[in-house]
Amino acid sequence: MFKRGYAIVALVVLVSMLLGACGGAPATPAPAPTQPPAAEPTVAPEPTTAPEPTTAPEPTQPPATEAPAGEAVMVGGDATGVVYEYNPNLNNGEPIKLTLWDWHEPRIRVWEEKVKLYTQMYPNVSIELVTVPWEEYWTKLAAALPAGEGPDIYHFHNSNHTQFVGNGLIQPFPEEMFDPAFLRDNWVGMKEGHFMDENGKIMYLPYGSMAAMLYFNKKMWDEVGLTEADYPKTWEDMLVLGKKLTKYDAAGNVDRAGFIFNGYLELLWNDMNFEAGRYMYTKDGKGCQVDTPEGKANLEMITKFYDEKVSSPEFLTFMEAFGTQKAASTWSWTWFSGWLRATYPDLEFFTVKMPSMKGKDLPALGRQNYEVSLVVKPQEDKAKMAVAFDFLHWLYSNDETLVDLAIAHNVAPAYKKLFTHERIVADATIGELVKEIEFKVFPGEFPVSMNNALTQYIGQNIMAGTSVDEALKQTQEACDAAMQEADYWILERTYAHNDAMIPDQP
Repeated sequence: MFKRGYAIVALVVLVSMLLGACGGAPATPAPAPTQPPAAEPTVAPEPTTAPEPTTAPEPTQPPATEAPAGEAVMVGGDATGVVYEYNPNLNNGEPIKLTLWDWHEPRIRVWEEKVKLYTQMYPNVSIELVTVPWEEYWTKLAAALPAGEGPDIYHFHNSNHTQFVGNGLIQPFPEEMFDPAFLRDNWVGMKEGHFMDENGKIMYLPYGSMAAMLYFNKKMWDEVGLTEADYPKTWEDMLVLGKKLTKYDAAGNVDRAGFIFNGYLELLWNDMNFEAGRYMYTKDGKGCQVDTPEGKANLEMITKFYDEKVSSPEFLTFMEAFGTQKAASTWSWTWFSGWLRATYPDLEFFTVKMPSMKGKDLPALGRQNYEVSLVVKPQEDKAKMAVAFDFLHWLYSNDETLVDLAIAHNVAPAYKKLFTHERIVADATIGELVKEIEFKVFPGEFPVSMNNALTQYIGQNIMAGTSVDEALKQTQEACDAAMQEADYWILERTYAHNDAMIPDQP
């Protein structure tokens, strides 16, 4: 391996990319790597407290109010196992206001459309949408919710399962609206208990699964006369293909990278470990499997792309390089499709199945993570909780809403019936992802400290020229320390093809 100088430019920005998109990540760049917001966020309102009344009100029961005139919209959906029915007397017709927080701009645009339809159906309900940046989102929620403040409804991310579920910051989903038996039979991950608390109560729903694929610049692909027959099946194939796509300047330096992964190196390596049959965590959830024969072989494979000048550690990050057409191909989780369309609308690209170690689906095709649902804040105001869950029941019961969310976030839908939906099949990225998701491993929680350890000791070390052996040693120590911080929610050995993974792992 040649000696590498390294200028850390934007990697710190990408530390948490997968956690929010990935994990995904959103469709727009951000200062926090996992979930980059797309637009100037709306500042979350400061919680206020009503003044105490000077005299006690008379204990009278207000008469029932006739609901304002509304019209049934998108009713009759049964994707949750319970048909959503229009309720003309929702909240007894009395006005009620809810607040909803989210960080992801493309998804907020979906909420804007759905809130407009829901409040058309129930004019007595108003829902305020508040965009809170990812880098502030969880801190603000963790401070507000225990005090009974903050939003009535908020978007969740399963990287925070232990903290939020363990501390009672999510109201369990009511079974009369979300039938557990139906969900177990018809939604991905429900049978394995991926969204429940320790008592089996549903804490949130998935709306889709995200994973990684290869991205190619169509113009550059066509320029060198490549066809579908050239799609790489193994990482060695990708190395050969990358050389065909690379261009050099007069001094022999990489001018256009044939394949770029700067800023995502550690997550590419993590995916390759699953492909080799190696799980991420030890069975007891107290340590990591980093410094392994598979881990070493995969990291050496990655460094070949630098050593054989298909890419360079001094090059741009994958987002900027591919977006500005300084790289012919890259590897990313599928949130990247939406980000490219929003940021570089004229760029023509296509996606291809990720290569594997042996050109086969098994043992695995890398890692996946779920994009999950809105959740409801536990609170004393039962009327607010009832309307909040009615809104969620209406949303997630409707097939078209679930397809809208899958397309907005570039994920394979969680409701299996929708795998063959015409809009899903028509989307080249999602249509392919649906076929692969069975072979993607969901490891469970991916805590920030664990992600940081991989970023620093795999990603940054390798790009700085640290030896493979030393990078693995340092990463093993850092990851083991990270996993001692809490009893994390580890689920990777529920993988459907567990029997194909390396046997007798620690």
